[in-house]
Amino acid sequence: MQFAFNEEQEMLRDAIRVALQREAGLGKIRRWVDAADLSPFDAFAARNAWVGIGVAEEFGGQGGGRVEQALMFEELGRAVAPSGVLLAGAGGALGFAARLPGGAEFLREALEGEGVGVLCVAAGRPADQGALQVQVAGDRLSGVIPMVLEAPVASHLLLPLRCGDGLDLWLLPDVKAGVDIKPRRMIDRTRRFGDVRLQQAQGIRIGSLSGDGAREANAVIALLVAAESLGLARRMLDMTVEYVGQRVQFGVPVASFQAVKHAAAEALVDIEAAHSGVYYAAWALQEGQADGVLHAWIAKAFATEAAVRTADRALLLHGAIGYTWEHDLQLFYKRAKLNLELFGSPRTYRERMAETLALH
Repeated sequence: MQFAFNEEQEMLRDAIRVALQREAGLGKIRRWVDAADLSPFDAFAARNAWVGIGVAEEFGGQGGGRVEQALMFEELGRAVAPSGVLLAGAGGALGFAARLPGGAEFLREALEGEGVGVLCVAAGRPADQGALQVQVAGDRLSGVIPMVLEAPVASHLLLPLRCGDGLDLWLLPDVKAGVDIKPRRMIDRTRRFGDVRLQQAQGIRIGSLSGDGAREANAVIALLVAAESLGLARRMLDMTVEYVGQRVQFGVPVASFQAVKHAAAEALVDIEAAHSGVYYAAWALQEGQADGVLHAWIAKAFATEAAVRTADRALLLHGAIGYTWEHDLQLFYKRAKLNLELFGSPRTYRERMAETLALH
């Protein structure tokens, strides 16, 4: 199978890349991080309606499918953009709610850029596990959900709770009454996390997802993290190739050394393999292929590990300068390390693969 992007997809990718270069360059990202204020990027993404890419037009989205979402997240990774709101919203809350009849209507404000809808699950586990420490009494919810992506800026929380093999989806439209969110500072400061404590918070049950539906919704989130990691790896390799071509030792460019060439070549092999895995999974999920969820798991495990390997090689080849706050590599390195565990580790997904393929 030969996979190629069509003209509209290439135009979308180019438009996103140009917009990010113009409005969210590394200099601006550094200023936002230093000020601990990522809201300028949130506003920029809302103006461009990027949260609606991959969401059907009848739900108020921009249309497109999983391939278009993957393209967007690869470009966000290349720019190391503060994309948490898009991941927690487009990939998370909207991805889950849109699977219910009329479910996306509950999050229309987020689609229209008037609020931030966030999937309220612990960021270190697959989202289809739901929130494990929440109790329900009538329409009141109590419990703790640790390390929720973008919780500090949420206007709506979508809370998936285990119900048999599937999930009940609860919407908390008011994050003030009975909801306490304590920000948690992470090593990657281009993302915001918070611990959510519910104390008799009033929720609205908007529907249920079957076990298969929940796994498919989680597979999309895993795919988008993988696509972002692919973009991170591409940019880190580009930065490294440029640097070793300029740095001189013993009167010759470092890039002329065979060991340096081998390290760069190994990173490129990783990146090309990750590219194939990510976009096959995106196509398979978009077309409803039976193996779509499995390949999303494979893409998440491989692409995030490939990005970490590329980050380690980039750090090695940059030498001491790569370890400093002043160099931009540290932004990509930290994101790659975080993405490795975000919404499920490679080990978690490999265990799922083994169970699905009866390899135990």
